[in-house]
Amino acid sequence: MNIQTERLDNHTARFTVTIDAARLEQAKQNAARKLAQRVNIPGFRKGKAPYRIIQQYFGDAAILEDAIELLGNDLYKKALDESEIDPYGPGQLEDFKIEPEPSLTFIVPLQPTVDLGDYRSTRMEYSVPEVEDVQVDRAMRRLLEDYALVEESHQPVALGNRVTMELYAKTIEEGAESESSESGEETPSTAEPDEEHDHEHDHEHDHEHDHDHDDEHDHDHDHGLGGSEFIHEHQAVFSFDPEGEEPVPGFREALIGAAVDEERVFELTYPDDEKEYEELAGKRAQFKAVIRKIVVVTLPAMNDDFAARVTEKEEKQLTLLELRMRMRENLQQAIERNSKSQFATEVLDKLVERATIAYPEEMIDDQSERYLDRLDQDFRRQGLTLDDYMKIATKDRDALKQEYHDIAVRTVKRSLVLREVMRSESIDVSDEKIDGELDRMLSQFGEQSAAMRPYFDTPDMRGNIREDLLQQGVMDRIVAIARGEAPTTESSTSDETPSTVDESANQGETSA
Repeated sequence: MNIQTERLDNHTARFTVTIDAARLEQAKQNAARKLAQRVNIPGFRKGKAPYRIIQQYFGDAAILEDAIELLGNDLYKKALDESEIDPYGPGQLEDFKIEPEPSLTFIVPLQPTVDLGDYRSTRMEYSVPEVEDVQVDRAMRRLLEDYALVEESHQPVALGNRVTMELYAKTIEEGAESESSESGEETPSTAEPDEEHDHEHDHEHDHEHDHDHDDEHDHDHDHGLGGSEFIHEHQAVFSFDPEGEEPVPGFREALIGAAVDEERVFELTYPDDEKEYEELAGKRAQFKAVIRKIVVVTLPAMNDDFAARVTEKEEKQLTLLELRMRMRENLQQAIERNSKSQFATEVLDKLVERATIAYPEEMIDDQSERYLDRLDQDFRRQGLTLDDYMKIATKDRDALKQEYHDIAVRTVKRSLVLREVMRSESIDVSDEKIDGELDRMLSQFGEQSAAMRPYFDTPDMRGNIREDLLQQGVMDRIVAIARGEAPTTESSTSDETPSTVDESANQGETSA
């Protein structure tokens, strides 16, 4: 057996395995015997017919096909061992030739590689904005709403109401015809998922980033709106407080006067200076809202009695001034967390830009499949399936995966760079840290924490905690690097060489 290995530009390798004719003939004999065991050939006991008869009964093509399959599995494994290739996943048989000598050619995806370069020289400016009085005012106003007297109304939507609605929104592509002519300006939905808030701490708007899947919410459901959907809510709750925030300027006005079960479709435009969702700045969007419930909200007075009511279960009840001060502190902490998370993402993207990353396309395909699996879970929570959606949207699975391609590329690159930074910086999580995080999680159960520990202290839970702590640790480290505050590590002072990132160790020996 002779093996020739060729590395290709798309981060795959080609094996060409040449064998002698005798080995191919033996494989055909074995394949014929297996075929003969599947059927009864007249005049012979099952599996006992001679090769010549089996050949006449099944044909040369069927025997050769099964022989190649038998040979391929065996030759592929041996080719991997001898070539010292590190595969990302299973290979595929690309070609088979009989002349001039029998040979099989395999294409094998390779494990991704990452060269971070001089990543520790990365520097970026970092600043945390201060909480403004208007933000505290809004948070206190939302806290008032949590303690408001709520009465269902059968009158049309008016200022001061709280409205539950189905809400969908999609961007409008340039030149696309729309369903309505109303226009305005817009911001992404801040509609709350239900009528109950978590009081002070929910007003912090703490959007943590999940760097493996932070774009997976860009599903493209179809509600008769063109473009890409970015809001899909069946129970969106919006307060029509004239002094409160709107999902977008003009949103409140577009729904004033709507009755229960009324549907309204309207267009708004994101401000050019939109910061929270920069990718939508300046874009037109079309909204579809179906009013499901209208309630009249009577707010309590904003005074010391209200503050005491909010903090009645605490050891010391607060005055209105003290409550406002604590709200400011909570908001500032949330802003600092959000700013750090956003900064970490920007640093990560800078590291990705500077790194040399190679990966097989199969890796992107796998990531896209994970997105579709999550999309299917989203649909199932709504009583549908991904198959249902594909029928409605007249799209097949490959078309949906293509829509996720760019998002999957970004996710894979970020993940690979994070893993390589983790390796280079020797970031790890000790059992003591996992125990500490478990203790923190269990502390919410008070006296019942000991009884609850067996339900939390499991191998799966500890593994999840470890992954979370590793993720947080590596993000904290790249922030420190960008600010010039990272500690010196042995690996960071040594010569950096491209490393192979083992994303799929359990796939490496899968047969072709």
